[in-house]
Order: sequence, then C-alpha cells, then structure tokens
Amino acid sequence: MAVSDETYADEKLFSAQARFLRYIGEHPGISQAELARATDMAATLTGRLLQTLLERGFVERAPSREDRREYVLTLSPAGERMRRRVVDARGRFAARVVSVLDERDLDDFDRISYKLFAAFGAAPSPGAATRGAEPRPGRPSGSQPRRKARK
Repeated sequence: MAVSDETYADEKLFSAQARFLRYIGEHPGISQAELARATDMAATLTGRLLQTLLERGFVERAPSREDRREYVLTLSPAGERMRRRVVDARGRFAARVVSVLDERDLDDFDRISYKLFAAFGAAPSPGAATRGAEPRPGRPSGSQPRRKARK
C-alpha cells in the first residue's frame, strides 16, 4: 500500500478520493471535467473514483445551471465531515514526516522547496513545505529559512 493511501486507510479512501473531497470542498459547484483537470487525473479514472464517493453519500451531483449537459459537484453534510477527517489525517501524516527531521533538515527542506516552487510555479509562503506540522521553536511564522553552514 502506498504511504499516501495508508494515510487515508482509516477513512477507507484512496489518496485520490481524499484529494477530490478536499478540492470539491474548496470549490463547490465544480464540474467533473474541471475536477479531473484540477487534480491532473484522467477523466475516466476521475469518474470511477468519484462514483464511489457518490455511492457513499459524500458527494452530490446536480445539473449545472449554465450548461444542461454538465453536472456540478458539492459535498453532502457527510462529505463535509469526511473532508474534515481527511484534512486531519493529512495533518497527522505531515507531522509524522516532519518529526524525523531535525531543525537543520527542516531549514534545508524549506529552502529547497521554496527554490523549486519559485522555479516551476508560484512560490509558496516560507515554511509551506512543512506546513501541517507543529510550528518549530525559534522560527517565527512566515520567516525566511536560515541558511546554516554545513560542517
């Protein structure tokens, strides 16, 4: 089992389904085609994974008001509760990953992540790479990572 799928095993979800719940929760009224593009997933696979979320009552599908050929997706109340559980599980996973790194590792990870995001897309706020974990002592929120000399 992939680590990402293991993270959501208690919720009986694949990581892609957890991502769908998070994304639909953040973008209610999104179409299935938009969801597939936004999550970089093939349309057929999106449909199959989404079907399970519909059957479990987490997602509701309704005709679009703008285009009668299209359906829009929203979370049901049960889906919103599951989305919160997914977000919590993701936070626990991030904390678990970060827990094996010391301060120097975290500074390097933040610095490298920031550099990669800046080169290949919008740069995240400093510390975004380790977001979801406990704040690190002595590091003000939003501060630039310090560069420590290697010994």
